[in-house]
Amino acid sequence: MAHKGQHERAIARLERRPAAGSQCAVVTSDPITVGPDRTINVDLGKLPAPAKEYDADFAWIVHQVGRISLFFAKRDLNQPDKLRTRLEVRYPPENLVGNLWRNSREFHARLRKYVERWPADEQRDSVDPSKMVSARDHSECANFEAMAHAGTESAIDFYSMPAAGIARYASGQGSSGLTFTPIVRVQLSVFELIRLLDATTPVVEQINAYLPKLESRALQELEENAK
Repeated sequence: MAHKGQHERAIARLERRPAAGSQCAVVTSDPITVGPDRTINVDLGKLPAPAKEYDADFAWIVHQVGRISLFFAKRDLNQPDKLRTRLEVRYPPENLVGNLWRNSREFHARLRKYVERWPADEQRDSVDPSKMVSARDHSECANFEAMAHAGTESAIDFYSMPAAGIARYASGQGSSGLTFTPIVRVQLSVFELIRLLDATTPVVEQINAYLPKLESRALQELEENAK
């Protein structure tokens, strides 16, 4: 029974499928539906926008085994070698692979084509914001996001679905806990966003190398269902 419960929890992934998809059962939160395979599906158009916003000059990713931190920072204009503020968004590694990475492949490709039309920023290439000292720090946790861009402007909306709600659903205790909490909207240039997505590529490869077989199997099932 323990293995069955673990497998059910593993496939309780957050999907970006429209709520109008066939054979979906509507649950208490309008943006969320549950598919016949017990996958949690999300209609991005119905998610509320985060009330908190953060304007970022820099973005980068830090990976430790079992832990992902997405960093965003604002440069101190009076001291260009320092940061005025820094925001850390903690993101589960399995969700990074199964949600952020897998669902952004087409977006990443389109963004790359757009950015390639612009000249390279050699000044930005010489800066490593991860080495800068920050006057202020703040941390949040998220396990789902939505990305968009219009011209050179882009944004990432971060959300959190409580682990307790997913666990209760996976163990057959109902879907009342499947609710999204808007965390923060990070606004940044498309040039910084493409840097972040490019830097995520080797991180995903590293995670896939050690991701437990149970989690890997669940992600493979999601890939097959998405085709």
